[in-house]
This record gives sequence, C-alpha cells and structure tokens, in this order.
Amino acid sequence: MVVTIVDRPTAAQAAAEMPAPDRALLEVALRLLEQRYVERRHEVAAAARLASGRVVTGLHVEASQGRASVCAESGVLSSAAAAGDEVRTLVAVLRRPGDPTPRVIEPCGVCAEILTDHCPDATVWVARDGAVAATSAADLLPYRHVRTGRLAPSRKDPA
Repeated sequence: MVVTIVDRPTAAQAAAEMPAPDRALLEVALRLLEQRYVERRHEVAAAARLASGRVVTGLHVEASQGRASVCAESGVLSSAAAAGDEVRTLVAVLRRPGDPTPRVIEPCGVCAEILTDHCPDATVWVARDGAVAATSAADLLPYRHVRTGRLAPSRKDPA
C-alpha cells in the first residue's frame, strides 16, 4: 500500500489522539516547522523528550544529493547524545509543497535504524491508516539486520 501525504493525519487530528505531554511535544515540533519551513529545504521538524525531561528539537536539512540530507529525527538524536541524555518520546511533523497542513510522519528507514540502535525503548509516534499510534523505536523495523561489532555497548550494557 502506498501512503500519500493526505493519508497521514493532520497535526490537529494527531493531537486529539495523544496524551497531554506528547501533545506538548507535537506543539514544539509544529512551532519549529512554522518558524523554519522552507520548501524543499526544511520540510520536517521533530521534538523529543529526553530521560531528564528536557525537550530537544531537530530540523530536516535537505541536500542536493539525497542521502546527504539530514533528517529531523537524526538531529534530535544528535542533540540528545550531545547532552549525554536519552530520547524517551519523539514526534515529527511534515509539510509538503502544495499542502500547507502539517502532518505527523514516522521516521524513514535510516532514522528508524539509528533510533533502534540508540534508544530502542523510546516511544515514537507514527502515522498509520489515517491515525497516529505510539510504538517503540525497536518495533519500527521488526526484521532489522543487526551488524554485531559495529556499535559499542550502550551505557546500560555490561562491559
């Protein structure tokens, strides 16, 4: 099934389905997208609550060479790592040219993989069947390939 932008819930629809703390994260992401949106350059914003309670944001930075682009979710994860903290809850919003309505979007495959590597227990809001759902980062890629030896053990893992 191909999911188009209009199949994704609007931010307003998503807010109605989220608990208050996560609606607050959604509002932070929406404000950032409203402030920094540039067509085909900055079309996605994300906000995350960290284990400490701090909220960090990330902004999509498009590049002419596709994969050189930086996703908003990766920006959030980088901010969390720089703070020495861990992502607990994440939400991202997208605005596309021709559709001024911001919509909730799930992480791309690359971001799903890095979120699973670094915060598998984090709650991530995703768009599904015209609604939103909360899932764990680990469940974003149910059949992911893990390359052992590529990552150092997490801070929680015994040495």
